[in-house]
Formats: sequence, C-alpha cells, structure tokens
Amino acid sequence: MSIVSRLPLLLALTFLLGTSGLALLALTGWEAAPDVHFWQDPWFWQVLRFTLWQAFLSSLLSVGLALPLARALALDRRLPGKAAFLRWCLLCFVMPSLILITGLVLVYGRNGWLTPWLGSGWQLYGLSGILLAHIFLNLPFALRVLSFQWAGIPSAAWKLSAQLQLSGWQRFYLVEWPALRGVLPALLGFIFLLCFNSFAVVLALGGGPATSTLEVAIYQALKYNFNPSEALFLAWTQLLIAGGVFWLFSRWSQLEWLAPADSGQGWQPISHPLTLWAGRAAYLLVILFLTLPLLSLLPRALSRGLEGLPWLSLLQASGWSLGFALSATLLAVVLGLFLAWQASVTTSSWLKRLLEVAALHHLVIPGMVLSVGVYIFFMQKINWLDYGWIAVILLNTLVALPFAYSQLKPGVQDYQANYQRLAASLALPFFIHWRQVVVPFLKPALSRVAGLCLVLTLGDFAIFGIFGQPYQQTLPWLIYDLAASYRLVEAALASLWLLALAFAGLMLLDTKK
Repeated sequence: MSIVSRLPLLLALTFLLGTSGLALLALTGWEAAPDVHFWQDPWFWQVLRFTLWQAFLSSLLSVGLALPLARALALDRRLPGKAAFLRWCLLCFVMPSLILITGLVLVYGRNGWLTPWLGSGWQLYGLSGILLAHIFLNLPFALRVLSFQWAGIPSAAWKLSAQLQLSGWQRFYLVEWPALRGVLPALLGFIFLLCFNSFAVVLALGGGPATSTLEVAIYQALKYNFNPSEALFLAWTQLLIAGGVFWLFSRWSQLEWLAPADSGQGWQPISHPLTLWAGRAAYLLVILFLTLPLLSLLPRALSRGLEGLPWLSLLQASGWSLGFALSATLLAVVLGLFLAWQASVTTSSWLKRLLEVAALHHLVIPGMVLSVGVYIFFMQKINWLDYGWIAVILLNTLVALPFAYSQLKPGVQDYQANYQRLAASLALPFFIHWRQVVVPFLKPALSRVAGLCLVLTLGDFAIFGIFGQPYQQTLPWLIYDLAASYRLVEAALASLWLLALAFAGLMLLDTKK
C-alpha cells in the first residue's frame, strides 16, 4: 500500500491520538503545572468523597431498582407496550439532561406538583436531587441491558428447569443468575462511570459547594477562577479514577443496549401470581416516574400562551445546537465507518489494536478532562473567543466516536465476511461500490449510529461550557440560564423543543434492519 493510499488513515490516527496526546501533555504541566498542594486541602477530599459517594449510590440504586422490572419485561408476555416502553427507555437514557432537570424542578422543586407530599424536609437541590436525576437517566439503561439478558436465556433451559420441577429460587440460582452475573459488574461499573463524570446534573441540582463534584470543580476552576493549575490537578485525579474504573468493567463483559426489543423468545415458564403482579406494579410505577417530569413541561410551557416567549433566542440556540450536533455527528459517523472498515480489512494484528485504541480510548478520557487539556495546551496559541466553536465540534466528535465505532464494527465485519469477495469479483469502481453496495447494506446501522450521535451531541453541556461563547449559546445552555433565573415557563418551552429534536434522533436510532 502506497503512502498516498495510507494518508487518510494516518490523518485520522494523528487527529484522534494527537488530540488526546496534546491534552494529556497539557495535563502533565506543559503550559501550567498542576498544583499538587491540593492533596493537603480538605476541600479537595470533600469533593472527591462526594463524587465517589453519589456515583456509588446512583449506580447501586439504578441497577437494584431495575432488576425486578427487567425480569418482568423479559418474562411477562402479557405486559402491554413493552416494545414502546423500551424505546422510551432509550430516549430517557440518551436525552439531554437539561430537559430532565427542568422537568424535575417542575415536579419536585420548591413549588413542584409532588413536593407537598414529600414532607417538610424534602430538598431537590443536593444529594437527593442528584440521585433522582441519575436514577432517571440510568435506570432505563439498566432495564434494557438486564431485560435483554433475561430474554436471551434459551427456551431449552427453561424447559429443563420445568421438567426437573425446580422451585422459584432454584430456577433463579441455576438458570437466571448465570445469565446475569457476567453483566452485572460491567453494568454497575459503566453507570458508576457515567455518574462519576456527570456535569450538568450536579451543576444544576448540586445546590452548593458541599455537593460539588470533580467535573464541576474543574469547570469553576477554569471558567470562574481561571486557575489552570487547579484545573489540571483535578483533571488528573478524575482521569486516573475514570480510567481505572473503565479498565475494570471493560474486562468483565460487553453491554448490549441497542438490541431489538423483540427477542423472539420461545417457551417461557409461568411465573408465580405474586411475582407477576409485583412486576406489573413496578412497571406502572417506573412508567410514571419516567414520564411525569416530561409531561409536566407541556402545561407549564403553554401556561402563558405563545406570546412574550423568547422565540428569537430559541431559534438562535436551535441553529447553533443543530449546527454543532450535525457537524459532529457527520464527522463521528464517517470516522467510525472508516476505522471499522480499516480494522476489518487489515491483516496486521498490531494495526487492529491501534485502530481499536484510537476509536475507543475517548471513553476513558472524560469530556471535561479532554476539554481542559486542549484548552490549556492551545490557550497561548489560539484565541478561543473566536475559534472555540471548532473545538466544540471536534471534541464532540471524539466523545461520540466510540459509540459510532462500536455499533458500526459488527455490520462492517458481517459485510466483509459475506459480500466483500463477491463485490470484488464484479470489479466495481470505488464510488459505485460504496454508493450501490456498501451504503445500502449498512444503511440501518448508519441510521442508528447517526441518531445516537445526534442525540448525544445535541445534549452537550460540558464541552460547550469550556469553549462556547454567549453569542453562540446552545439549547442546553439556554435552558440552564432560563431555569437559573427562575424563568421556568421559557425553560419548559425550550426543553420541549430540545426533546422534540432528541425524539427525531431517536427515530433514526431505532431503525430496524
């Protein structure tokens, strides 16, 4: 292979690995040394303890609450609307968190619908609100993963347990538990990582310094105090912990959460009536929990009619959000497809590993850490006031790339195994081969990946928080500003519009093969 033909691959690897390398170089103190004296600061240990504690509680509650309902979703054939509910879970998991935060304020805030029934000691802002938001965002993910695990148990195993007349506990221990125990550590670890790296939820619902996390502390150190040394120290702490957690759970198992809702399961056992109705009750409660905050947006958004609302700001923010998100989505899909294709055609084992690392390593580096490193490395070379929008697009591309690559890789491997030789025998020109053969074959996977990347990048809050400018305000930051100034009617309207855009992305994401 000539140097010219390798040039696109070299450019892609240089961009992916070079960006991370420069960010990590900045974190080593290339431009501003980390202030290691923070190890002796009680404030740092308070932030670290709270970050770990809220992530641990969030992951434990999300998975623990998901277990009984996931079993009902997989084994109760008469449970109505399961496919629609699992699609709704998908939207809840990937939806921009500012939509949820606005809904939670309307339902559980000081003047919320349910606040009078929660007791005089209830306070949304603080640990309780953070846990509530994290459970809302991650419970649906846990439900999808665990229900697919239960639904994947072969019917032969169920029939054998029935023939042996196993009791309910024996059947759970011998048939169901083996299907779950391999995925539970990875599921807990992944949700822990998501909550550990949470930014928008803690910034909006934290309520003060006592409930600050590393992500929020990094943002405040760089944007409010402009203390690069403090930001670097906090970023290194977050990177080391997040990287260690990712390494641990990635060794345990793979999480399948975009699997089709209809598993085609054959024979299944008849559950005990008590278990059956307990699962249905949990189903109803979770539906209410996942829909009430979003349903509350509609009456509040329309409470003053359509006049006097910030339509111009909404349109401008929509334009910037869609511009950033569509650009990042296009780049992530193209890069993900290119890397998946190169990994499938190469015969070099080291190059395969290099491509995997290049595509997936941004899962380890939190977006805030990556942003801080890039910001500090180039702050003497680039005027971020003028060119920050480029960083917003490129860094969102890197954050979305691991999801694009992991979802496209199986389809590309399937094509290579079954059709590549046939296509090569036809000696089709390159562009005709891709336009008429490859793209139609991968179209469902490309649609799902495009939808996923679009929803993820539409909800970006952390990266724009570092590089964005007020005149380029996106929808999540518009919602945050409106809610922070207690303009909840306008915030509800902007949240509904962002939800509609996310739902459009979900329609792509849920495309069937």
